[in-house]
Amino acid sequence: MCFLCGLFNSFVVNYLARLRVTTHVTTAIVQRLPIPAHQHRPDAFIEIAPIARGLATRPNANALARLNACVAGVYQLTREEFAHVLDTFPLVPREERDRAMAAFVSRP
Repeated sequence: MCFLCGLFNSFVVNYLARLRVTTHVTTAIVQRLPIPAHQHRPDAFIEIAPIARGLATRPNANALARLNACVAGVYQLTREEFAHVLDTFPLVPREERDRAMAAFVSRP
């Protein structure tokens, strides 16, 4: 559950959902989102779930940036693709988007 919450609260999955939305997000749209299965990416599950669990109890800008970087990695985005995703969030402060990109670039 925490893994899914982490995915659904990321820039990447938000972007994917917005590509399919006309007026509102329906269950049919959510069901069609490409969500990685635990058995295909156990390393991502191990990293994303605890971050999401921590963010549920207290805000942490660096943890949120790390979560977004991890999710972008799960979806195998390039730096340019992730930059494009981030650019589609003009209402999110630039500092938050820059922090997510910095975390993505510094991933091992």
